[in-house]
Amino acid sequence: MRTPAVQSVLFVGGKRTEALEAARTAGLQVIYLGRLGDMSDRHRQLADAAFLFPEFSPELALGSAVALHAFLPFDLAYTTGDAYLRIAAQINDRLGLKSNPLHTVRAVDDKALMREVLRGKPVGQVASAEVRNRTDLEHFATANGFPLILKPSRGSASKDIHVISDATSLADTARTAFTEGDTAEDAAPWVAEELLDGREFSVETHSAAGEHQILAVTEKFKNEHCVEIGHVVPARVTAAEHTLLADETRSVLTALGVEEGPAHTELILTARGPRLIETHTRPGGDAIVELIKIATGHDIHGLTFAWLSGKPADAPFEPSAAAAAIWFRTTGPGRVTAAGGEAAARTGEGVLFASLSAAVGDVVREARSSDDRCGEALAVGDDADTALRRAQAAVGRLVVEVEPLDAG
Repeated sequence: MRTPAVQSVLFVGGKRTEALEAARTAGLQVIYLGRLGDMSDRHRQLADAAFLFPEFSPELALGSAVALHAFLPFDLAYTTGDAYLRIAAQINDRLGLKSNPLHTVRAVDDKALMREVLRGKPVGQVASAEVRNRTDLEHFATANGFPLILKPSRGSASKDIHVISDATSLADTARTAFTEGDTAEDAAPWVAEELLDGREFSVETHSAAGEHQILAVTEKFKNEHCVEIGHVVPARVTAAEHTLLADETRSVLTALGVEEGPAHTELILTARGPRLIETHTRPGGDAIVELIKIATGHDIHGLTFAWLSGKPADAPFEPSAAAAAIWFRTTGPGRVTAAGGEAAARTGEGVLFASLSAAVGDVVREARSSDDRCGEALAVGDDADTALRRAQAAVGRLVVEVEPLDAG
């Protein structure tokens, strides 16, 4: 049974406005609840009402939304930001509004809990365990061997991900990740997993009444610190591989209880078949939404709010190019002494966008999280190889020169 059509949406937090624009296009009332510093002129143009706070905590968001609903009712709380996914789910749960169940969003938001929920379900299994101290990590390594990966259970943006290859690197990582004297009760949770070997992809979907529509398969590229440095749509896979990735994604989403809206599911295609890294009940980041729109014609935000407003989830679409890719500039560490090349990057064939975020005087770091990237370029082509080559060439024209911080 499809979700009853909504007329008003409460957007919780976030600086981006694409989802708000899609809601307005679908004819919905838009209410914004968030931090004062995140409110832009475009937010003001799109929002019928806005409630802003200098600081914005989960407790404040929940209490404010419940109070707001009493005199300005809304049919759904929605967000596209990782930081607010659980808050929006709590609002919907407290007010009895139809959305993905709270237990589903909690599992998606907590990588260790997600693995527990999926354990024994009809999906590809991955060896994993929640760990809170060095002893837990050593036990996992003894049981499962090296290499393994350690990451925060509720992390995002590829931050604090550690690849552990042997006992020496385990000891080094433990000194960084765990505070001496932590007990299982007071330490922040991490999750240890077997290190999956294979090519990495994400599958972009829209779910409607529990049916999961595959919109695209994205091919992903990472550096040695597991930070994403590029994406291309469509992924360079065979028809059989596409089917494997699509089927595993549907199985994962069903096992987790995802019922409504967009999802971004990251997998590695191993020799044993696809294995889940993580999934999110939101669209993909890093301009993946734009890549999909260009290369497949699917507008994820438009599809989401068309469905919510009562329209079919199978609207016609028309791609504008056969393939689209984005590539990121990385550098560092050090202080930026020269930066530029954006105009040259934009002149490349098929380049739609190129931007540099580093400026002279900035301190930049080696790319150990998505926040450490300092430029990007998006390009299109007649095939995935061409789009990738053009995006990489454009990024190569972005100039970022650095000197060591201890240089005289």
